[in-house]
Formats: sequence, C-alpha cells, structure tokens
Amino acid sequence: MSTKDFVQYFVVNRELNMSKGKTAAQVAHAATLSAIELASTNTAFEERQADFVKWLQSGMKKIVLKGNQAELEKLQGKGYFSIHDSGLTEIQKGSLTVIALPPMDMWEAKELVGHLTL
Repeated sequence: MSTKDFVQYFVVNRELNMSKGKTAAQVAHAATLSAIELASTNTAFEERQADFVKWLQSGMKKIVLKGNQAELEKLQGKGYFSIHDSGLTEIQKGSLTVIALPPMDMWEAKELVGHLTL
C-alpha cells in the first residue's frame, strides 16, 4: 500500500477578485481540462498517469489555494494546466484565472505551492 497522499492543487488568481460563483466555475474548468488531459493516451503528462489513477482510486482529494498573477504565471511557465477567461461576465477576456497541477504527492507539491494560502 502506498504511503503517498495524492492531491490535486488549484491555484486561483486572487488579484482578479472573482465572485465565489465565478471562482467555482473557473476551478471546475481547470478540473475538467486536467482530467481529460491526464486520461488521454497522448498526454504531455504521461509520467503522471500512474499518479492520476492512484488519485482517482483514493478519493480525488483537491485543495484550492490563492496566488497572485506572478505566481500563476510561474506555474504556467512550468507547463501546468492554465485557464484563461473568455471575458463574458466579470473579468477581462484572456485573464489568467486558475492553474491546475496534476495530482501528485502532497510532499512533492509542497515545494511548488507550499507558500500559498487556502
């Protein structure tokens, strides 16, 4: 039995001051996009597919964190899943709203997002 605690982290852009509903929709977009990509056989995250399966089997734990624009851009630059708004409601078109990390061990993610708050 694995001793790893698999979690998927979502980092929300706190500088956009999105409503709770808008934030929930953006995180849902990130969750859907990342799950589809990770379930694909042609994923850029092929090395993460085994972790994805373990995460699915262990209850799909998710944690939502707050970050600023620069922190999201840094994660985006590392190739993590990014969501940009279509600009139909609250915020400007193209705004970087959420970054989704693939499911990974909590301790591994700590170096990437450990400094961010809930």
